[in-house]
Amino acid sequence: MRTPAKVTAATLIGGSVLLGGNAAMAAGPPSSDEAAAAKVAAAPATKQWLGTFFVNLDQHQKGQTTSQGVSKAAAAAKAPQLQGDVQRVYSLNPAFVKGTPNVPVATFVYMAVGAKSASGQQATVWLTKSGTGWVASNVISGSDEAAYPAMADGGTVFTEPQIRAWYRLKNGRVTGLNDAAKTSVGEGVTVGSYQRLVNTRYGDKLPGSEYQRSGKLGGYSPTTGVSDRAPDRGPAPALMALGAGGTVVAAAGVAVALRRRRLGSY
Repeated sequence: MRTPAKVTAATLIGGSVLLGGNAAMAAGPPSSDEAAAAKVAAAPATKQWLGTFFVNLDQHQKGQTTSQGVSKAAAAAKAPQLQGDVQRVYSLNPAFVKGTPNVPVATFVYMAVGAKSASGQQATVWLTKSGTGWVASNVISGSDEAAYPAMADGGTVFTEPQIRAWYRLKNGRVTGLNDAAKTSVGEGVTVGSYQRLVNTRYGDKLPGSEYQRSGKLGGYSPTTGVSDRAPDRGPAPALMALGAGGTVVAAAGVAVALRRRRLGSY
């Protein structure tokens, strides 16, 4: 499966809308997190945001500026509809990468739900915890963050974002769901083998490492058991964000731009 490049709402619409007044929010007890997040995703303000995103995506794909305003009528014409259930997204745990025993392979980072426009565009809404409720914090093009977690099949789906890989953890084994993950772990590996693999790849690139302090950039090839560097994909923040819960939405509520081109290091 080829993963298309994705564009974030921060790129197309501007970071000021993220976690702002236009993002709906709903409260609920921890046992109803999915229901509360789904309510936020279905709120009129989120639908309007999606419609604006889809219009801006059209402009971006035509090479036009996306800084111009989008009318409510144009956004409404996109008639965005949510697709499927809200999914929990998990990402590789830095403590696991470090080699710490008896820690989770991956940790929860945000909820996600897919959306589609009347013209067939695909997008994913990210929903993050804010106080006792949930907020629509980002919109990106594509559907991976909603589609892959839906493949849990009784296990836990998580991403290794540095190589764009999606895995399923089930019955003590890590197996690949997309091409990058299958190249990474072949037919599947034990949790212990996977921990050694990611420690080899990123163990010297965790937050606070010399690698991170040096500001080095670049990505990784998902070759099984090998930490070969891939060609530089452009500016890549060290995954310090993962150490703070995994989300790539900044503390101030502004998402990084063009995530698929900012994959590099821990």
